[in-house]
Amino acid sequence: MKSEGFEPAEELIEQIMHEYSKRPSGWHVLNTLDGDMIVIGPESAFQLRLIPLSPFQFTGVGTEIPRDLDAISSLGHRVTFGLRPLEEADLRAIVDAVDQQTRSPEVLSQVLQRRPIPLTDIRKHKHILSGPVLTRPDLTSSDSVLRRLRDDLDREARRLFSEKYPQRAGMFF
Repeated sequence: MKSEGFEPAEELIEQIMHEYSKRPSGWHVLNTLDGDMIVIGPESAFQLRLIPLSPFQFTGVGTEIPRDLDAISSLGHRVTFGLRPLEEADLRAIVDAVDQQTRSPEVLSQVLQRRPIPLTDIRKHKHILSGPVLTRPDLTSSDSVLRRLRDDLDREARRLFSEKYPQRAGMFF
């Protein structure tokens, strides 16, 4: 089912999760509300186009992209993505901060500075904070390579969706 170097998003996300588990520090995740996603890891980067099937399912395609693109370095942000354990006291402090409408609760800053854990350690903890995921209106405006790739990914994602879900595709495209 691979076409033009694209892979089904489900397979690519499995690969990304495997790489994250081996080295959970140094990741950035950016997305748009339209289904574009860029995942930047310490050793690799990926661009995906996702089509939601339900709140918990998706289909789509993606591909690995060069980490040395100028736009990739400008897309990152200081706080890295990760799965970080939360204690009961952290949850209480976060809820208290929200109830008091505190603008930047110090507890979140402290949690985000914790070292992310691999997926294999997730069951050892009762509560996990996932993120941050930076949402932007457009991930490709600063780079023509990313924009062209997004357009190609969109066409391939729609083709895959139509192939996998022909009766649903008629309602959307």
